[in-house]
Amino acid sequence: MNKRKNTDSGFSKIAHGKDIPPLVLDQKWHSLFTANGKPKEVLKLEKKVNKHLARQGRLTQDIKELKALKSKLMKNIVANMDEIGENGQDTPKLQEDGRLITEINQRMTAYVQELDELQEQMKTDNELLMIATMEYCYGIMNSNEVEREQLATWIAQTRVELKKKVIRKETIEDKNREIYTYLHDVFGANVVDSFDLKYQDEYKKTKSEKRQS
Repeated sequence: MNKRKNTDSGFSKIAHGKDIPPLVLDQKWHSLFTANGKPKEVLKLEKKVNKHLARQGRLTQDIKELKALKSKLMKNIVANMDEIGENGQDTPKLQEDGRLITEINQRMTAYVQELDELQEQMKTDNELLMIATMEYCYGIMNSNEVEREQLATWIAQTRVELKKKVIRKETIEDKNREIYTYLHDVFGANVVDSFDLKYQDEYKKTKSEKRQS
């Protein structure tokens, strides 16, 4: 059988550039490992992707909360514009709100940058997880294919052997009928019937059919 050689480079070419959702969120992906459990490399990469997802969720929530806080501070500034001094100087309250907005903008910029980098890293690790999954699955399928061919060969051989056994069985039955008929004709029913052979009823049926014909 011509088998495909499973190499990392081969699977990498297949997986490269594929925009697939995180495999760890797909229940069907988890079901691939139900029988034998996940190999170490898959578990390692799964842990990485889960960690990325957890951090992504935290960053997304933090950015959302910062945006809400910034919006609140901006509204406060607009509502308190009349507190600006005669010389155009902000009040301490407005200055504090402005400082907080600047800090929020800096934190949001850092979070967004980290989120972008995190998504790239998760895409890379998810791709590696896809490669490891393909290696595992193709390994299982190749092993199953070897066993399937062995079973197909065994079934074919068994069919031939079974056919031979059926022919042999019928030959034996025919020979026994022939012997019984001869013994019945030569020694008579009283002698042969005393042995209670299985062909007795069949012999009587055959004789009856011959007389009717």
